[in-house]
Amino acid sequence: MAAPDTSTLTTSAQVFTAHTLPQIRAIHKTLHVQIDEKAARLRTQVGNSYRELLGTADTIVRMRDDMRAAQDILARMGGMCGRAAVGAKISGLGRFRGGEDADALTSRAARVKLLNACGLAISRLLKGGGEGRGERLVLAAKVLVLKRLLVSSFGAIDNVGEDIRASIEGSRKSLNSLRRRLLRAVEKVLEKSSDGVDRGDILKALTAYSLASSSGARDVLRHFLSVRAEAITYEFDLKEHEKERDAENVLKGLDLYTRTLLDVQALVPSKLSDALLQLKKQHLLADESLQGLEGLRLDVFEKWCGDEIQYFTPFIRHDDLDGKQAREMLTNWATKGGEILLQGLQGTLEHVSEFKTIVDLRTNILHHWIKDGGKARGFDPSVMLDGLREAVNDRLLRILEAKVAKLKLVGSEVSATLEAWRPGSTDQHRGLWDEDMLDMDVSVGASHVTHEIVSRLYGRNDAVARVVTSYESWHHLIDSVGDLIEQLKRQRWDDDIEEIEDEDVIATRQKLLSKDDPALLQKRLNNTITAAFKDLNDHLTSTWKSKSDATDTGPISMYLLRVLRDIRSRLPKLEDIKSFGLENVPSLHETLAAHVSISPLEEFASTALTRKRVAGRALWEGEPALPTQPSPGTFKLLRNLVTSMGDAGLDLWTPTAVNVLKRVFAKQLVDVWRKELNSEVADRQEADKASEEDPSSQESNPTETDEKKPSSSEETTEGKYEKSKDIFIQWLYDIHLLQQCLGPDVCSEESFGSFVEEVFEKTELESSAKDRLAKASQDYWKRTSLLFGLFT
Repeated sequence: MAAPDTSTLTTSAQVFTAHTLPQIRAIHKTLHVQIDEKAARLRTQVGNSYRELLGTADTIVRMRDDMRAAQDILARMGGMCGRAAVGAKISGLGRFRGGEDADALTSRAARVKLLNACGLAISRLLKGGGEGRGERLVLAAKVLVLKRLLVSSFGAIDNVGEDIRASIEGSRKSLNSLRRRLLRAVEKVLEKSSDGVDRGDILKALTAYSLASSSGARDVLRHFLSVRAEAITYEFDLKEHEKERDAENVLKGLDLYTRTLLDVQALVPSKLSDALLQLKKQHLLADESLQGLEGLRLDVFEKWCGDEIQYFTPFIRHDDLDGKQAREMLTNWATKGGEILLQGLQGTLEHVSEFKTIVDLRTNILHHWIKDGGKARGFDPSVMLDGLREAVNDRLLRILEAKVAKLKLVGSEVSATLEAWRPGSTDQHRGLWDEDMLDMDVSVGASHVTHEIVSRLYGRNDAVARVVTSYESWHHLIDSVGDLIEQLKRQRWDDDIEEIEDEDVIATRQKLLSKDDPALLQKRLNNTITAAFKDLNDHLTSTWKSKSDATDTGPISMYLLRVLRDIRSRLPKLEDIKSFGLENVPSLHETLAAHVSISPLEEFASTALTRKRVAGRALWEGEPALPTQPSPGTFKLLRNLVTSMGDAGLDLWTPTAVNVLKRVFAKQLVDVWRKELNSEVADRQEADKASEEDPSSQESNPTETDEKKPSSSEETTEGKYEKSKDIFIQWLYDIHLLQQCLGPDVCSEESFGSFVEEVFEKTELESSAKDRLAKASQDYWKRTSLLFGLFT
């Protein structure tokens, strides 16, 4: 409910007669509010008037005091201009001029003592270390300026004593030495990064340099950048270091580079200009730190220093460097400093040959740069990041290629072994059951015994072991390189603690460092490995071809097969090298098969095939009588073949090698057997021809020839024929048994099938008899195949 307008009310009766109780209460409240507001305005007006009154009273009091002071000054001036006062001053001036020479000597002696004290004070200040080093450098610079002023105040020293002259000359000579010491101390502070020295100490050191060299802000900044550039160069200068440069030097150089950018942006131009300006706000001798230096005793010697020293104020250009100029100088320095840093990094990496060391160095360098490189305003951190990546990646790629290229040492070892090949020594195969193996001391440990057993089982003699060891060493290097590349892929580079980087920047950097760089290394590793294995394969191929006509091709083929087997067992998982060495395996297997087969076949041809009688003829069964077991010569052939395979080494006989052996053995066997078969037929033809040409018996008594038994020549021919027939039957059985042994693939060849038909024709047996022989040979092979397990 709105309150009535109180401005229309003139009496209290109007309130109670014309309004309700709630309206009366509202009017009452409104009246109280208006009373309070008017009271507050009244108090404000009275207060303002009272303050104005007090101010006027104070002004009147000050005016009265000023008038009294002016009257006192005028009274004193009048008194001082009196005749008595002027006369007293004239008398005093005369006495002062009489003592001038004594005061000059005293002043000179005081300044000499102060000069000597300055040299000692500077030496003590420069020897101090630890906290407050920057303050001591500034104080030393101020003392140096004072010493320089004192030396200049003497001027010509011809009219002074010998002691004073010697002291002044010594101070002049030591002045340059002390200045160099001070500047060197300043450089030592500037050469350290902010982690090793407080940024305030750097500012103090720059101030001390400005005082000592009278340099403005621009020259001070130029000197600071020059010192930092020399410090970075020093970290990478091999001549300056007693030991070789390592990762620590690289990190120090990178830290100096990043800290320089941050220090300059933090100190220049405002803080440096303010610090230089502070030096000009008061006289040099009025400085509290200089007054508090006990060794100088300025409270005693200050009044003898003369006005040119007492009122000296350092003149330093503090305003000759603005923000734009500072940015240009820092940008130019950053460009040159970055080049020095990258060149130094490349030079350091040239002396590092371990892949892991460089990977660890890469991690530390990039973490350092990511941590501080992005803090500098106006600089793109990706430029230096790309430079660091390029330098490290180039060195990693060259080391990677050098490590992969060591695979050629395997080929060199193979060539050296073949060049120095000594039959019976180089190819000596140590058996698993040799006496030296059985007499081995098992106390040396299970690993040694296991290694020896595996080496003998897989035919790893000394020649093979050297190649295998060389390859395993190379493979270990490549595995370690691959593991380190995988480690690079797992690294994370998003540790932005202060959260000053965008997510896109972090993602781009993560892709560059953990995907692109490892992918580049992995691709180069794969390509280099592929090329190295191709070169090794070509080398082994040419080496084998050069030795294929030698007398020891059999043992050499065994050696090369073992080498290829051990290398292929640990091939890198690359598609392009899966066929490594396979092109040489067929020729090596054929040479091995020919070497193993030649001795059993020669014995078989010289003993078994030349027999004219069948051993065990009485054991034949059936009608017609047929053999049920092979001839001793055939059995011995298989046994000798298996023995020869075992002598060559059980590790060589893979299924492929056995199939090649069966094919080569079958071909040679057919050739040997066919030769014997042809010679048998030729002998029969010669015997028949001789019988036809022998007419002696028929000419003497032809009638008697018909009546009596045949002549001796006919009997001999018929006996040979019968013997040959039994031999052919036995041969046919043996051939069927060999078919079971060699398998259907080898026996289905045309040359083998035609030979079987030729022998079958010589037996003059029926087809059913042939089937009986095949069945008997199959049953026999089932019973005895385990005796020739290596050949099956």
